[in-house]
Amino acid sequence: MALAMATTIVAGAQANIVKDAERAMKGGETAAKVVEIITPAFTNPETAELAQTWFIPGKASFAQYDKLLGLKQFNQLKEGDNLLMGKLLISGFNYFEKALPLDTIVDSKGKVKTKYSKEIVNTIAGHMSDYSTAGVDLYNAKDYKGAYDVWGIFCKLDEMPSVRENLEKSKQLPTDTVFGEIAFNQGLAAWQAEDLKGALKAFDYARHHSYNKKQLYDYAISVAMGAGDSLAILDFAKEALPLYGKEDPMYMGQVVNYYLQKKDYDNAFSTINEAIASEPGNAQFYVIRGVLYENTDKQAEAKADYAKAKELDPQNPQAVYNFGRMLCEEAYKLNDNAPSDQAEYNKYYAERIKPLFESAVEILENAYNLDKENIDVLRYLENVYYNLNNEQMLEDVRNRMKL
Repeated sequence: MALAMATTIVAGAQANIVKDAERAMKGGETAAKVVEIITPAFTNPETAELAQTWFIPGKASFAQYDKLLGLKQFNQLKEGDNLLMGKLLISGFNYFEKALPLDTIVDSKGKVKTKYSKEIVNTIAGHMSDYSTAGVDLYNAKDYKGAYDVWGIFCKLDEMPSVRENLEKSKQLPTDTVFGEIAFNQGLAAWQAEDLKGALKAFDYARHHSYNKKQLYDYAISVAMGAGDSLAILDFAKEALPLYGKEDPMYMGQVVNYYLQKKDYDNAFSTINEAIASEPGNAQFYVIRGVLYENTDKQAEAKADYAKAKELDPQNPQAVYNFGRMLCEEAYKLNDNAPSDQAEYNKYYAERIKPLFESAVEILENAYNLDKENIDVLRYLENVYYNLNNEQMLEDVRNRMKL
């Protein structure tokens, strides 16, 4: 009996907490105050499964947001209120989301009714555009986690049947492209917050909701690289290829690089060969295939592709550098097989090695002018000038390397 009485007292106390919170909510207290009062009821078994327990702080959050929104329209917000508005939208939704599936009442006839669901759905749907604008405010205030969360709720509303139905009836449901654009912004917010996994998830949502601008693939691939997610890199790059592959060979390079890392040379060659067949004038495709040939120990084919790329685009720094580098490597190989007799070596060097170094110098200097950040060019030039016994240029290259 004592235990039963104690249980009854505890249950009554929890019920009073809920009533106290409801009175505070109806009296216009802040959401924080209402949450402070009702928090013990969140974990008590007698009240945790009641829709009312979660509905009350949710309604308090939206009520305070609406009050601040009114002040905002008259430029009467205090410092920090913009951020608070975003937080209220997030907390309001989170509480309502918990209340919604708990809101079922079975009457004496066995019929299921709801007490709060209609108000919950109407409130959430009525604030849909607010989730979009609040994300902008939070992002501009550098609260990237908040922006990510609030934009995530915007996209989630499309997946809540009751909310979606409400928006469709009122003709307020955004187009698929709008959801995609918001998800892209959500991905940027996650990226700024260094949540790479969250960013990829948002970018993935965006592309599956009709958002296929080039910037989506560029950011997604960059984030995937940072996360070390090679499958995501391949996935986004393959999807970008038919859309933007002609204007940016980076996507082709990422696809081939994936196969190269996996030593799947058949798929690598198949992919780049198809690209060259469809666009034979693209110099970068030959550079990519040249790299692939080098990795499969086909030096002659690699050199030919770099030469072709250089011919198609003399300003392509990778094509010029790689062709010059291949000339040096060819000279090094000849030197390794040179005669040991000094007289014979001198003749061999003059006829076969020196011409390669002299050709390489001109090409590598051109490569340096095209890309002064490529330190490897200077390393090859240093070696070439050393082999040509050109002390003046050797010193010049070493000075450039110091800079």
